[in-house]
Amino acid sequence: MAQQLMWKKLESKLQKVLDEFPGVAGACVQKIGGQNRISINGSELFPTASTIKIHVLAQLFARAEKGELDMHSRVVVTQEKRVPGSGILSHLHGHVELTLYNLAVLMIALSDNTATNLCIDFAGMEETNSLIRSLGLTATTLRRKMQDPDAISQSRENVSTPDECVAMLMALQQGRPSSYVARETLEILKNPKDAPLNKVVPPDVPVANKPGGMDNVQCDAGIVYLPRKPYLVAIMTKHGMINSMEQRQFIVDTGRLVHETMSTLDATNEYGLGLPSA
Repeated sequence: MAQQLMWKKLESKLQKVLDEFPGVAGACVQKIGGQNRISINGSELFPTASTIKIHVLAQLFARAEKGELDMHSRVVVTQEKRVPGSGILSHLHGHVELTLYNLAVLMIALSDNTATNLCIDFAGMEETNSLIRSLGLTATTLRRKMQDPDAISQSRENVSTPDECVAMLMALQQGRPSSYVARETLEILKNPKDAPLNKVVPPDVPVANKPGGMDNVQCDAGIVYLPRKPYLVAIMTKHGMINSMEQRQFIVDTGRLVHETMSTLDATNEYGLGLPSA
């Protein structure tokens, strides 16, 4: 079939691009509602950077569903709780009061590190890992908060694989660990953000994703809601021997390569003929 040839061609292109990356790169692409799947270095363990915030977010809502948390309770963000890096809270003056829900939004939409560390406190590190294991993910692990240089030096890193990033998103898409947790988590993940996948997917196509980036590491993982053939994708790098901007551009370029094929498959029938406009 023409579509199978397109998948094989995409896999060949991805293999070449990932092999030529100056460092280590991996990717997983999977169609929702079908067997088509590409995994290149998909079981390789990578630092997640901020992509681990997807898992923290899901655990927040899992606790809320059990009545252990109130997502609309107010949290006072004092100066002592602030950490540097991405986000806005570290730049504000005085005490700031926000709902836990809005802290979760800041964690995802702006990748706010202060909001993330507070969310990890509420979610619980061990409890988050328990949720991850309950979804069948054996490699993905939350080990540290954001901006913890001692943990980084000791390689106590937050890690996952391209395959497991896609598996986590697939679980949410399938309504796991519960329909409530999945719905609320995906709603926040769909917020607009400055991310590689958002740069290659047209603004009228929803994307539920979370990028991550640190020294020598970049990644993005998300669900792209094409109208006929939505798909999941995770692209991850480590040991990057280029600067952060170039490494981020690699994720953009690789995401564009994937989306060009997937959007073409979305717009054509099984024989490759363009479908009538809606």
